Amino acid sequence: MARQQKKKNVIVKKNFVLQKIDYRWPALMAIIAFALYANTLHHGYVLDDSVAIVRNQFVQKGFDGIGDILKVDLWHFSNLTLGYYRPLSLITFAVEHELFGNNPHISHLINVLLYALTGFMLSLLLMELFSGSRKIFPFLICVLFIAHPIHTEVVANLKSRDELLSFLGVISVLFLMLRQEGKRSKIYLISSILIYYLAMLSKETAITGAVLLPASFYFFRQKSIYESIKKTIPFILVVLIFYIQKNIILGTIPAGVFNELNNYPYAHSKFSSSMVLFVYMIRLLFFPHPLMYDYSYNQIPSASWSDPFTIIGFLLFAGLLFLTLRGFLKKKVWGFALVFFFATLLPALAFVWLRGGIMAERFLYSASLGFCIAFVYFLAKFFKMDFRDANSKPSPVVSAKPGQATETVSTFSTKKLISIVALVGLVSIAYSFKTIDRNKAWKDNMTLFSNDVVHATNSTQNNRHYGNELLNLAIAEKDSAKRFESAYKSFYYLNKAITINPRFGEALGDLGRFYNEIKFIPDSAIYYYKMCIRSTPGAAITYSNLGLVYLDIQKYELASYYFNRAIEINPTFQDAKQHAADLKAASGLDVHIYPGGEDPKYDSPEFGLPMKISN
Repeated sequence: MARQQKKKNVIVKKNFVLQKIDYRWPALMAIIAFALYANTLHHGYVLDDSVAIVRNQFVQKGFDGIGDILKVDLWHFSNLTLGYYRPLSLITFAVEHELFGNNPHISHLINVLLYALTGFMLSLLLMELFSGSRKIFPFLICVLFIAHPIHTEVVANLKSRDELLSFLGVISVLFLMLRQEGKRSKIYLISSILIYYLAMLSKETAITGAVLLPASFYFFRQKSIYESIKKTIPFILVVLIFYIQKNIILGTIPAGVFNELNNYPYAHSKFSSSMVLFVYMIRLLFFPHPLMYDYSYNQIPSASWSDPFTIIGFLLFAGLLFLTLRGFLKKKVWGFALVFFFATLLPALAFVWLRGGIMAERFLYSASLGFCIAFVYFLAKFFKMDFRDANSKPSPVVSAKPGQATETVSTFSTKKLISIVALVGLVSIAYSFKTIDRNKAWKDNMTLFSNDVVHATNSTQNNRHYGNELLNLAIAEKDSAKRFESAYKSFYYLNKAITINPRFGEALGDLGRFYNEIKFIPDSAIYYYKMCIRSTPGAAITYSNLGLVYLDIQKYELASYYFNRAIEINPTFQDAKQHAADLKAASGLDVHIYPGGEDPKYDSPEFGLPMKISN
């Protein structure tokens, strides 16, 4: 009777065991994931959410905008072409807008549900990978991953839905293909190919799936390297199709687009700086505090080879790569963990190597799974604990080669198991408290910016964002005392931003707004707007704002010219279109060629730089 029951629970296929799916653990993971992020459900739009959703005209068209979304760069409505073709998350936002309007609470609910689904699918995948292990092993890995605070940006920031969808797609493909190996069903392959294509449409980093899939076959299904790669060919073709599609739609990236200092600060120290960032990333995986939404210029300064952290980072990087190769050849659990870690982290490091770009917490989202697998495994090794299930056949992951003796550390021990569960549990609980607390910072822009500027003191972006938010608050404030307080703080943080980066166009433009909308000093407003244009020629909003100043001082030809310049730079800029149309209707002016006749002092480099505010 017992033998018959066992046949129902497993399907034996050659040298691995295909377990019957137990949905209880995945359901529990989904519940934990949802609970950890439930306090984000009443949050609003934060950071780039407004650009991706509220100010994205194609998203605002709902179903009618989906065709257009498939034809443009992710940052189309910011007048940028960065080569990011990620239409799937924008399509989901368009569907939400069609059904619910601009409702951030619905969008946050969907993000949390996607994360819960990620917990569900990840639990299934880990149970499949470690099918010969006790179920507590994949459970500990999964709960540690779900609780990790490094994920808060991905879940709490709606724009980062592309990360959620991409990772969810990759782990779903891995699970389906490993199951397909046991059942030989074409539906698994077809479904996997479709899901993988959608993952690529979510974010290009899904390309890592083409590395992780053969690695999974090699480690867990006892396939040779050749056989593993052969089974991945359909997915490699999906990657090629995606990049052909992307190139046809977006074309090439304009030259010089990555010269902007704030987001590409390591252009002249790419590799050495990446080693410092690597140390920082490892530290965040172990000790995720403090967390910040912005790590741009100059929060983590560029580094040379004379910097000790560069040397430490290089040695750590080289050492882990060596261990990865060794673990790969010996088919060790920790070898797979390191393969997963590096495969998913390399796109982030490549962003530094190739473009001099910054690091971000979202770049560690997928890589943190490799960290969690290694963490739990080495904890088991430390306690000399064998996770194998005594009632099941050995999983290939604990065997170096087919027919070779199974790797064991010791016999099963309840005390050792309790010790491991307790330690992972304590870390997971600490991570959970940090996650729930960090979620609060993502409530709205003011909460996030004011919270993070305390730690990101050298981030020109964070100082500018907080200063800009205070400026908006001051402009809207009716009480004169509160208005002055917000305006003064705004002025302080905006000046701090341009002290860190004197050519920070957006901060200069905000100071122009300060002198236009708070302290109406047209000369100063014009000066800062022109300084912004010199630093950031593509800032369409600054041309429009400059037009408003000229409108206020009754220089209508110049106002018309700058409104039209804003439209030329960004044809989708509705505010500039409205201003130009209103002025044309009132005066008949539609100026496209610089009219001249402007007071020369406005173009003088010595033109006044007021640095204090008076009541």
